[in-house]
Amino acid sequence: MFMGKIEHEYEHVGIFIPFNECQENFQKVSEFGEVPVLVDDGQVLAQSNAILLHLARKFDVLGATNEAGWDKITSWLFWEANRLGRSYPNFRYCKLFDKSADAGLVSWFETTAHGDLDRLNRELENKDFLTGEMTIADISCAAYLLYQDVEVIKLENWPNVEKWLDRIRSAPGWQHPLDVMA
Repeated sequence: MFMGKIEHEYEHVGIFIPFNECQENFQKVSEFGEVPVLVDDGQVLAQSNAILLHLARKFDVLGATNEAGWDKITSWLFWEANRLGRSYPNFRYCKLFDKSADAGLVSWFETTAHGDLDRLNRELENKDFLTGEMTIADISCAAYLLYQDVEVIKLENWPNVEKWLDRIRSAPGWQHPLDVMA
Protein backbone atom coordinates (compact mmCIF):
# COMPACT_ATOMS: atom_id res chain seq x y z
CA MET A 1 0.00 0.00 0.00
CA PHE A 2 1.35 3.42 -1.01
CA MET A 3 1.50 5.79 1.94
CA GLY A 4 3.95 8.29 0.50
CA LYS A 5 3.50 11.99 0.46
CA ILE A 6 1.46 13.58 -2.31
CA GLU A 7 2.69 17.10 -2.97
CA HIS A 8 0.01 19.69 -2.32
CA GLU A 9 -0.65 23.20 -1.10
CA TYR A 10 -3.05 23.80 1.75
CA GLU A 11 -5.00 27.04 2.06
CA HIS A 12 -6.76 27.90 5.29
CA VAL A 13 -10.38 28.99 4.94
CA GLY A 14 -12.22 30.54 7.86
CA ILE A 15 -15.28 28.32 8.20
CA PHE A 16 -17.11 30.77 10.44
CA ILE A 17 -16.85 33.59 7.89
CA PRO A 18 -19.86 34.17 5.61
CA PHE A 19 -19.14 32.79 2.13
CA ASN A 20 -19.37 36.21 0.45
CA GLU A 21 -16.61 37.44 2.80
CA CYS A 22 -14.24 34.53 2.14
CA GLN A 23 -11.17 34.82 -0.05
CA GLU A 24 -12.06 35.43 -3.69
CA ASN A 25 -10.14 32.35 -4.89
CA PHE A 26 -12.20 30.16 -2.53
CA GLN A 27 -15.47 31.72 -3.70
CA LYS A 28 -14.52 30.93 -7.31
CA VAL A 29 -13.88 27.24 -6.72
CA SER A 30 -16.26 26.29 -3.91
CA GLU A 31 -19.33 25.10 -5.77
CA PHE A 32 -21.30 24.54 -2.55
CA GLY A 33 -19.71 27.30 -0.47
CA GLU A 34 -18.17 24.69 1.83
CA VAL A 35 -14.88 23.05 2.61
CA PRO A 36 -13.11 20.93 1.60
CA VAL A 37 -12.40 21.79 -2.01
CA LEU A 38 -9.61 20.27 -4.08
CA VAL A 39 -8.25 21.82 -7.25
CA ASP A 40 -6.23 19.22 -9.14
CA ASP A 41 -4.86 20.05 -12.58
CA GLY A 42 -7.70 22.53 -13.07
CA GLN A 43 -10.40 20.09 -12.01
CA VAL A 44 -12.39 21.27 -8.97
CA LEU A 45 -13.78 18.69 -6.57
CA ALA A 46 -15.93 19.42 -3.53
CA GLN A 47 -17.00 17.20 -0.65
CA SER A 48 -14.49 15.09 1.25
CA ASN A 49 -15.64 11.68 0.02
CA ALA A 50 -15.56 12.76 -3.64
CA ILE A 51 -12.04 14.07 -3.03
CA LEU A 52 -11.01 10.81 -1.34
CA LEU A 53 -12.34 8.76 -4.27
CA HIS A 54 -10.50 10.97 -6.77
CA LEU A 55 -7.18 10.77 -4.92
CA ALA A 56 -7.43 7.02 -4.28
CA ARG A 57 -8.02 6.33 -7.97
CA LYS A 58 -5.54 8.87 -9.32
CA PHE A 59 -2.66 7.81 -7.07
CA ASP A 60 -3.70 4.17 -6.58
CA VAL A 61 -3.65 4.60 -2.83
CA LEU A 62 -6.03 3.37 -0.12
CA GLY A 63 -8.47 2.04 -2.69
CA ALA A 64 -9.56 -1.39 -3.84
CA THR A 65 -8.15 -3.99 -6.19
CA ASN A 66 -11.50 -4.93 -7.80
CA GLU A 67 -15.02 -3.60 -8.41
CA ALA A 68 -16.47 -5.46 -5.44
CA GLY A 69 -13.91 -3.74 -3.21
CA TRP A 70 -14.77 -0.33 -4.67
CA ASP A 71 -18.46 -1.04 -4.11
CA LYS A 72 -17.78 -1.85 -0.44
CA ILE A 73 -15.70 1.32 -0.05
CA THR A 74 -18.45 3.36 -1.70
CA SER A 75 -21.07 1.89 0.63
CA TRP A 76 -19.03 2.95 3.66
CA LEU A 77 -18.49 6.44 2.19
CA PHE A 78 -22.25 6.85 1.76
CA TRP A 79 -22.88 5.46 5.26
CA GLU A 80 -20.39 7.97 6.68
CA ALA A 81 -22.06 10.87 4.86
CA ASN A 82 -25.56 9.81 5.90
CA ARG A 83 -24.88 8.57 9.43
CA LEU A 84 -21.64 9.20 11.28
CA GLY A 85 -20.80 12.28 9.22
CA ARG A 86 -24.11 13.80 10.21
CA SER A 87 -24.36 12.79 13.85
CA TYR A 88 -20.90 13.08 15.35
CA PRO A 89 -19.67 16.33 13.72
CA ASN A 90 -22.94 18.11 14.48
CA PHE A 91 -22.84 16.91 18.08
CA ARG A 92 -19.18 17.97 18.24
CA TYR A 93 -20.02 21.40 16.80
CA CYS A 94 -22.81 21.98 19.32
CA LYS A 95 -20.64 20.92 22.27
CA LEU A 96 -17.57 22.90 21.23
CA PHE A 97 -18.88 25.94 19.38
CA ASP A 98 -22.63 26.49 19.88
CA LYS A 99 -23.65 26.27 23.51
CA SER A 100 -27.04 27.80 22.62
CA ALA A 101 -28.07 24.91 20.32
CA ASP A 102 -31.49 23.39 20.96
CA ALA A 103 -31.11 20.78 23.73
CA GLY A 104 -33.43 18.32 21.99
CA LEU A 105 -31.41 18.51 18.79
CA VAL A 106 -28.13 18.10 20.66
CA SER A 107 -29.56 15.07 22.44
CA TRP A 108 -30.66 13.58 19.10
CA PHE A 109 -27.17 14.12 17.63
CA GLU A 110 -25.63 12.44 20.69
CA THR A 111 -28.00 9.48 20.62
CA THR A 112 -27.48 9.02 16.88
CA ALA A 113 -23.70 9.28 17.29
CA HIS A 114 -23.80 6.57 19.96
CA GLY A 115 -25.78 4.33 17.61
CA ASP A 116 -23.30 4.98 14.81
CA LEU A 117 -20.37 4.18 17.11
CA ASP A 118 -22.17 0.98 18.15
CA ARG A 119 -22.43 0.03 14.46
CA LEU A 120 -18.73 0.72 13.86
CA ASN A 121 -17.77 -1.18 16.98
CA ARG A 122 -19.69 -4.27 15.79
CA GLU A 123 -18.15 -4.03 12.30
CA LEU A 124 -14.63 -3.85 13.72
CA GLU A 125 -15.11 -6.71 16.18
CA ASN A 126 -13.18 -9.25 14.08
CA LYS A 127 -11.23 -7.16 11.60
CA ASP A 128 -8.66 -4.40 11.61
CA PHE A 129 -10.29 -2.14 9.01
CA LEU A 130 -13.76 -1.67 7.53
CA THR A 131 -13.07 -3.56 4.30
CA GLY A 132 -10.31 -5.76 5.71
CA GLU A 133 -7.43 -3.46 4.80
CA MET A 134 -7.05 0.28 5.36
CA THR A 135 -8.83 2.29 2.66
CA ILE A 136 -10.37 5.69 2.17
CA ALA A 137 -13.49 4.25 3.85
CA ASP A 138 -11.51 4.14 7.10
CA ILE A 139 -10.14 7.65 6.54
CA SER A 140 -13.64 9.00 5.92
CA CYS A 141 -15.32 7.26 8.85
CA ALA A 142 -12.49 8.09 11.26
CA ALA A 143 -12.04 11.73 10.30
CA TYR A 144 -13.98 13.48 13.07
CA LEU A 145 -13.33 10.74 15.62
CA LEU A 146 -9.58 11.34 15.35
CA TYR A 147 -9.96 14.75 16.96
CA GLN A 148 -11.15 13.14 20.21
CA ASP A 149 -12.00 16.56 21.60
CA VAL A 150 -15.61 15.99 22.67
CA GLU A 151 -15.34 14.95 26.29
CA VAL A 152 -18.96 13.84 26.48
CA ILE A 153 -18.33 10.89 24.12
CA LYS A 154 -15.77 8.58 25.68
CA LEU A 155 -14.46 6.30 22.95
CA GLU A 156 -13.36 3.70 25.51
CA ASN A 157 -17.03 2.71 25.49
CA TRP A 158 -16.35 1.42 21.96
CA PRO A 159 -13.10 -0.56 22.34
CA ASN A 160 -13.01 -1.86 18.76
CA VAL A 161 -13.37 1.69 17.45
CA GLU A 162 -10.61 2.86 19.77
CA LYS A 163 -8.23 0.11 18.56
CA TRP A 164 -9.14 0.89 14.94
CA LEU A 165 -8.30 4.57 15.46
CA ASP A 166 -4.97 3.52 17.00
CA ARG A 167 -4.22 1.45 13.88
CA ILE A 168 -5.01 4.44 11.66
CA ARG A 169 -2.84 6.73 13.80
CA SER A 170 0.04 4.24 13.51
CA ALA A 171 -0.05 4.27 9.68
CA PRO A 172 3.11 5.68 8.07
CA GLY A 173 2.84 9.42 7.57
CA TRP A 174 -0.25 9.89 9.77
CA GLN A 175 -0.63 13.34 11.30
CA HIS A 176 -3.31 14.70 13.59
CA PRO A 177 -5.86 16.73 11.57
CA LEU A 178 -5.08 19.92 13.49
CA ASP A 179 -1.36 19.50 12.68
CA VAL A 180 -2.12 19.04 9.00
CA MET A 181 -4.23 22.20 8.93
CA ALA A 182 -1.89 24.33 11.03
